Amino acid sequence: MLVALDVDGVVADFLGPFLRFIENKTGCAPIAPETIVDLSYKDHPVITEAVLERCLAALADEPDFFTRLVPLLTPLEWRALDELSRARRLVFITHRQSSEGRDVRRLTSDWLARHGVSEPVVHCTADYKSKLVEDLGVGIFVDDRPENCLDVAEKTRAAVYMPRRNYNAFFAHPKVKTFDRFGELLEYLK
Repeated sequence: MLVALDVDGVVADFLGPFLRFIENKTGCAPIAPETIVDLSYKDHPVITEAVLERCLAALADEPDFFTRLVPLLTPLEWRALDELSRARRLVFITHRQSSEGRDVRRLTSDWLARHGVSEPVVHCTADYKSKLVEDLGVGIFVDDRPENCLDVAEKTRAAVYMPRRNYNAFFAHPKVKTFDRFGELLEYLK
């Protein structure tokens, strides 16, 4: 069975570095990750739509932002992913997009290899993830964003899992199972 994982928020800590990036770009006080209860940042006291738009545009020009992200998994969990990868049972599906002069698929693959997945297969898409999940024949899909989980749960036959985070705690769907530790998902895969 093929397993597909999102990268940011599932195996890489995107939120913490992104909040620090916003702080540096705007000069605002530190933003606690606990204050992010929705990744649209709607009604956030600091991250307005204008601030978000400006910072996302600046992020596209940041050459090493993604290479510096910190992993969310333990060494044991990375070894388990590497085993899945070597058995050709693991792919990564991300909405990360390349910008001028930057091959985000290659950067993502290199980051995954540095952290223990020796043969990462990375798919970058601007489309709905359900399309790739269906085209690839994915059996298990893992993402931290409610909109991606909903899309895949309602448009494919894949089992959908979502790690619990402050920003997705409001989301519930009968076809989406949540987990607290990545190890819980790995236990299921055994």
